[in-house]
Amino acid sequence: MRRGAVSLALLALKVPAVALLAVPPLAFTHLYGALSFPALVLLVAGSRRLADVSRALHRRLGLGIERPYPPRPAIERTEQGWFWTGYDYHRNRPVAVVSLWFNWVARDPATWRDLVWLAADPVVGTLLWLTGPRNHGRWTRALLAPTGSARLNERVRQLTDTRAEALDAQATELERIERDLHDGAQARLVAIQLTLSLAQRALRADPDGADELLREARATAGDAVRQLRDLVHGIRPPVLTERGLVDALRLLALEHPLAVTVDADLPGRPAPPLESAVYFAAAELLTNVAKHARAGTAEMRLIHSGGTLRLAVTDDGIGGADPAGGTGLAGVRRRLRPFDGTLTVDSPPGGPTTATLEVPCALSSPRTSTC
Repeated sequence: MRRGAVSLALLALKVPAVALLAVPPLAFTHLYGALSFPALVLLVAGSRRLADVSRALHRRLGLGIERPYPPRPAIERTEQGWFWTGYDYHRNRPVAVVSLWFNWVARDPATWRDLVWLAADPVVGTLLWLTGPRNHGRWTRALLAPTGSARLNERVRQLTDTRAEALDAQATELERIERDLHDGAQARLVAIQLTLSLAQRALRADPDGADELLREARATAGDAVRQLRDLVHGIRPPVLTERGLVDALRLLALEHPLAVTVDADLPGRPAPPLESAVYFAAAELLTNVAKHARAGTAEMRLIHSGGTLRLAVTDDGIGGADPAGGTGLAGVRRRLRPFDGTLTVDSPPGGPTTATLEVPCALSSPRTSTC
């Protein structure tokens, strides 16, 4: 949509705003208040919808205005059978749903700012629109963008969620390591101990049998070493520690079943935790390509620019990847979230698919990092 058409759409948005403002007076005066509550609900919901449309139109003009609304709390049922909305308790679930929506909307300062914008925009917005899109955008941002307090609350919520996810991921990883050690290397070491005991007993009476037991113990020891090596590789690959992220990605590409090319050149190294997160995120993305994309080739491109580390994984598959579906992409996002990283996916039907992760990062020398 061209800028002129977007500007006209912003002007046309004043018409439904005026129509929406007329709903409550009509409900109170002509219907004697019978539909007053539904009219207020329509007013609030409609103002929020029109505000979202206005934000979207301004985004097309290059002015990003974030949504200021906090996420709606979930209804929880207590052991006593009550429904907790995050604000109050109710015995009946439908009543709890209504109460939750009312409290969630009425307690949000952004709701009242939306109503102020709805009431004033048909006049003030039109006058500012006549003076130019820039002034109209400033007016819209002043009322519809998140306040400093709202941004702070959202940041606190994000950090709380990120900390909880990081702790859960750490606990899950420790359980996996403990399970692998117990069921793998530990079991084989116990088997080696038993085999050596049998060989010691048979050493004088049956030397040939003892020799066979020693060969069996040696093979079991080799299996244990391989399992320990695989376990260490799953925690942090040695090539990542010794050679850095670029060489680790190149080795990952060589071991992948598809033809994967790597275009990467970093002047320094990120911090070890960030290196691990980006490496395993790349591994997960390549796994998704092999499983779902039906691709023949893939490419990884790693750059560092403007204080941001960017890794783009592109494949020539069928496309149509849904970022909201499955657990692979969600797992990548959870892995990057503690570092304020983001993942975007561009996957039109028919391909190609490009998954791009971005992480704020300041590179340092190969041995130190300030990320």
